[in-house]
Amino acid sequence: MPAPIEFEIQETPQGLLRSSGAATLAQLVRVVAILATHLALRRLIPPADWGLRDWTEALFLILATVRDLGLPSHVVRLRPMPLGNLLRVELGWGTALAGILLVTAPALARLFETPRADVSLVLQVMAVYLLLEGLASVPLTHFEAGLRIGRVVLPELARTFTYCACALALAFAGFGVWSFILAMVASQAVYAALLWFRARGEMPLPFEPGKTGAMLAASAPLGALWLLSFAATYVDALVLGSRFPDAVVGGYMFALVWAFFAYRILQQPMGRALYPAFVRFRADPAQQFEAYRLATKAILAIEVPAALVLFLNADLAARLLGGERYLDQANLLRLLAFAPLIDPLGHFGGELLIARHRDRLRIASLALNVGALVAFGLWLSGAHGPVGMAWAKFLPLGMPLVAWAFLRDDGRRLGALAGDLAEVYLAPLPLFALVFWASHDGSPWLRFGLSLVAALLSLAWFWRRFGHRFMTFFKPAAA
Repeated sequence: MPAPIEFEIQETPQGLLRSSGAATLAQLVRVVAILATHLALRRLIPPADWGLRDWTEALFLILATVRDLGLPSHVVRLRPMPLGNLLRVELGWGTALAGILLVTAPALARLFETPRADVSLVLQVMAVYLLLEGLASVPLTHFEAGLRIGRVVLPELARTFTYCACALALAFAGFGVWSFILAMVASQAVYAALLWFRARGEMPLPFEPGKTGAMLAASAPLGALWLLSFAATYVDALVLGSRFPDAVVGGYMFALVWAFFAYRILQQPMGRALYPAFVRFRADPAQQFEAYRLATKAILAIEVPAALVLFLNADLAARLLGGERYLDQANLLRLLAFAPLIDPLGHFGGELLIARHRDRLRIASLALNVGALVAFGLWLSGAHGPVGMAWAKFLPLGMPLVAWAFLRDDGRRLGALAGDLAEVYLAPLPLFALVFWASHDGSPWLRFGLSLVAALLSLAWFWRRFGHRFMTFFKPAAA
């Protein structure tokens, strides 16, 4: 087995800043482009087709973790990184899993409550997407492990452009749900090809003969972790799809996506840069936790004002973001707006625990989260419909485990973070209470404008309070 990874950490803060900045830029451009595309598609494609699309996306995000088996994250912890072994697993097991999906698609289609003739074919076509995504993970792992996410920006932008152009063209031609499916496959093919092109000549593919089985055994906890992590995020669509019509699934997922909009813009690019940085900081726990602390404060300083803006402007948001078809989702938007704020330690806690080889503890916390979400989601949605599923999002039963782990290992530093988070949660409230008081009988546009002002003032306050710590941490080592 390759030796555990050992890094020099002097330049890690700057590498982390460059890497997370590049990832966030790519994610921001991608999200803005897809946002504009989906605003148009909401008016071209009915909620029923959106429901099938959301259910399919959730299923394949979970299947992707079954394909990877945790190996991409595990090889980052090894030197030399056995990318050759990773490639063979993605080719061999990825092809086998795609083949299994082709055969079992008719049976899987029966898990979708709405009887539609196209569900099985959608799953079979998405098997190609599953294979392409696995192949792209090899050069992606190479770039991310070296904190060189800037090399990934161009392929990601090309993928975004391909998806948006194909989806819009197909939707205008009346292809319905196939506008999404074909656009996803085409864009993933472009992405994989460009990643491999950019990695040519610079990405070694060392292969450890006879070691793949041991690597898979070692990565199994990571595979379980990512499976549970994606399930915690996307299982709502699978639960609702098993018992409600496709249009209901589409309406709920519209509200859920926008409630978690800020989180999904920021968590994925920051997390993908933080994980290798946490690994590099392994010899310096204080620096490691400081990176975690700064990232947690940064993301919540944006999420809290975003949640308050959405809560105060849910009716207008439903109209602008979805059109007349989604006006009845405003109450779900109000409720779900605060769901991303329930588990602040979990935003990047998983990456930190994995870097510390606390995989089992993170698996246990996620298993509790997913178990609660599924159990309470089934129970509450049966009694109250989709709003019951929304209430289940407020029961992260695994959060105390993460808090206990950090309290034991980083008690003093965790206390400082708790004080910072209390300010992040409470400081914007007077501003938004003033907005509500000043506009509750006025125009929705007035309330929206005042809400944006309150959000900007909140961000300015947070920068004044925490910005210097951020800049101090990321200043060049020579200074």
